Amino acid sequence: MPPTSPPATQSKDFPMQFSEEQEAAIDLASDRSKKLVGVTGEAGTGKTTILKEVERNLEGDTCLCAPTGRAAKRIQEATGVRAMTIHRMLKIGMPDEDDDPSLPAYDKFNKMPYDNILVDESSMVADDLYRMIIDAMKASACVRFFGDANQLPPVTGVSPFLALLEKWPSAILTHNYRSDDGVVSAARSIIRGRTPQANGQFQMINPGTGNLLPAADKFIDDTFRGMNSQIIIPTKKGKYGTFAVNRWVQNKLNPSGKSLRLKYKNQYDEVEEFVYRIGDKVIWTKNDYQLRLMNGEIGWVVDFDTDSGEMVINFSGKDRLIPPLLEQFDAKRGRNIFSYDPRKNLDLAYAITTHKAQGSEFKTVLLLLNRSYVLNRANFYTAVTRAKDNVTCLFGPGGLHAAMSK
Repeated sequence: MPPTSPPATQSKDFPMQFSEEQEAAIDLASDRSKKLVGVTGEAGTGKTTILKEVERNLEGDTCLCAPTGRAAKRIQEATGVRAMTIHRMLKIGMPDEDDDPSLPAYDKFNKMPYDNILVDESSMVADDLYRMIIDAMKASACVRFFGDANQLPPVTGVSPFLALLEKWPSAILTHNYRSDDGVVSAARSIIRGRTPQANGQFQMINPGTGNLLPAADKFIDDTFRGMNSQIIIPTKKGKYGTFAVNRWVQNKLNPSGKSLRLKYKNQYDEVEEFVYRIGDKVIWTKNDYQLRLMNGEIGWVVDFDTDSGEMVINFSGKDRLIPPLLEQFDAKRGRNIFSYDPRKNLDLAYAITTHKAQGSEFKTVLLLLNRSYVLNRANFYTAVTRAKDNVTCLFGPGGLHAAMSK
């Protein structure tokens, strides 16, 4: 049974109190004789607090990492411990001159120097990245995977995090230490298959057929151009997918000024037009090892040249030049291996998919939930738990039923 009374034991070094459940998780993850340990728990169960304590306890050189730049930044802010992306830890995109930039510099032949590796948001880690981490660990190193097993698996398929929780020593946290948090309360109801109840931080609205965007209009203001407020939608396609909603929000919040129009064929061989204006909120959608930009990074359009097509995007406080053409040259063969337009990796980010939001945290989240094949309980739970302060859910016809489906 999970503890129902306030935690009674304390950390050795500072008066932070832990429950017996938390102490057991800390002891397990701090035991370096265990090569691999998993720690999981729903929102509000204290995973971040435990991760911080484990980092304090482990001796040797410790690396804290996460699957995306935003996830790494969030865990660094929450713990005060320097964090980096898994790609940066493995030095993917930072190889020697003769190496393939898509391969890690650290691998089974060139081991990482770290004694301890702490991976946050582990439910997002796909099989290939998980394998790279294990292969690149030196023989004496240990790894700890922290995450919420109820969240969405990686886009590429089943999360190895679920398998390792069954196979390796693991701790499952059950007690909610944020029972007065309306967002956490709603999330816990969702994962248990109960329709969440409205409260001061969580509301659900069904505006009726065809009224989703007019209803959303009442909640969207200029804060959605920044990082504190975010629209989250399960899908990219369709009337209420991110592609259509981004255009609609752009015209509402940033309707005029110089525009850069780009046209590309999508995977269905359809031509799509992308329109960018200075000040637009944008997201990078694919790892690019030449530009050193990772999938999921959010920034803002600073400037562009309508003649050359060059764009300047600010990511994490730094202006980055995005050219209309990048080439990779093979010096041995004396020719280009490939060339591509990196601007294809940009999209508007007023609205992003649940997968793109995973690992991030926003003060305010607006969910547009129309019935779709990807909308289910895990998607709903993941989207709700991206919010720190409040969530508003707008449901299209059949949306709530889909959101609560297994």
